[in-house]
Amino acid sequence: MKLLKEILTDEKIIYGNQETVIEGITNNSKKVEKNYAFFAIKGTSVDGHNFIDEAIKNGASVIFIEDEKYAESLKGKNITVVLTDNSRRSLALASNRFYDNPSEKLKVIAITGTNGKTTTSNLLAQYYEMAGYKVGVIGTINYRVGDEVLSSGHTTPDPVEWFKTLKVMKDKGADVVVAEVSSHAADQYRVYSTKFHGGIFTNLTQDHLDYHQTMENYFLAKRRVFEQVDEFNKEAIYSINVDDDYGRRILDYLKNHLKVNDSKIITYGKTSENFRILDHRLSLFETEFSYKYKDTLSKIKTKLRGVFNIYNLSAAVSFLIKDGFDLKFLEEKALYLKPIKGRFEVIEGQGFIVVIDYAHTPDALENILKSLNEIKENRIITVFGAGGNRDKTKRPLMGEAAESLSDIVILTSDNPRNEDPLRIIEDILAGIKDKDKVITIVDRKQAIEKAINLAKEKDIILIAGKGHENYQIIGDKILHFDDAEVVKEIIDGGKIV
Repeated sequence: MKLLKEILTDEKIIYGNQETVIEGITNNSKKVEKNYAFFAIKGTSVDGHNFIDEAIKNGASVIFIEDEKYAESLKGKNITVVLTDNSRRSLALASNRFYDNPSEKLKVIAITGTNGKTTTSNLLAQYYEMAGYKVGVIGTINYRVGDEVLSSGHTTPDPVEWFKTLKVMKDKGADVVVAEVSSHAADQYRVYSTKFHGGIFTNLTQDHLDYHQTMENYFLAKRRVFEQVDEFNKEAIYSINVDDDYGRRILDYLKNHLKVNDSKIITYGKTSENFRILDHRLSLFETEFSYKYKDTLSKIKTKLRGVFNIYNLSAAVSFLIKDGFDLKFLEEKALYLKPIKGRFEVIEGQGFIVVIDYAHTPDALENILKSLNEIKENRIITVFGAGGNRDKTKRPLMGEAAESLSDIVILTSDNPRNEDPLRIIEDILAGIKDKDKVITIVDRKQAIEKAINLAKEKDIILIAGKGHENYQIIGDKILHFDDAEVVKEIIDGGKIV
């Protein structure tokens, strides 16, 4: 419980008083209970101001409005009304204060980028745990503290859940929280006012243009993550991938606009002057790469597979160097890092292997296929689709990547949602010149079965797009579907290696 005055910043009280009791916060009128503060937010498709009456009926004691025209109708209703010029920002600030500023007592690290967020955050978590810290993870797979799963995951929750989760993690003894922070989160102030210990930028490639419309808007939303990190902690540390064009822009912005001291920044990549990636060796079972840090040449060996995991591991290691970790410790412990479910997950078949990966963007699909081409001994059969009601412009690009780097392509459903799966497949086909190497099977299980039946000795089957997900969204239904389960069922319990 809090008093209104304890969660206010620069907002203006129109009716009521600052001593009003608040027992909860939400921007969802259906979740309002007695003595809740309701924040009316103008969304992209729904205006929260239209649900003020429902919030009052459900017990709201305080209403935050962004549009002053609603104030007159609330006069005399025994409701405290607060005017704000930015409801999203106010919701974040209020949520932080309501949950006692939990990030002040934690080491919270933001990982952002198009690809690699989940793996990088989990690698960071494993390293911190091996160093004796208790770690919370907020991300796509789940929210957890140590081995205790708090809930199933999505990239970045709304501000109320975000700060509530941080408080729960602190109360359960967490020292460190590593979190995936999406572009939507930065754009919508979901993590605003968090005191981040630091931030990591992995890369930026085409995705989410259904929301951002242009790559420049997408970039600016990602850049906002670093603006918010800097705003609330001038001592934050950063690790940036400078092999990425947008990463170099982030670096320039940190140095020349935000005036972050060089001592707080480390870069990684083949072009980095700090943590420079040199050559590498791939196999189905491990990855080894050499690097140069300062004047020292060294190697890291890991059970993680693929070139993209060299970047994910470099992101984690470089950040931890900046956070004071010993380099020898990081090298030695790399061998003990566990792969993430649905990220280059390998299942043995009868003379062939199946790789399951979350790759659902053109760049991610291209990267894993390039890694597979480095180790292939025969053919690559790629099974994938694309999500419905999402960025359509990436579909032909994914088709182009699959065609150029696969021997056989099987197009199928991903999460079609409310789109016709065949229409999604047509969009993918627009990027494929050689239609003769393409098989279309809408049913995902049948598509996987077809790939396995086609497989010959030493073939690699890539099943991309869903990774760790154990569901498929068709229309308005969420149906159980797990690529790994399906594969093991078809090949009679093939083991993960």
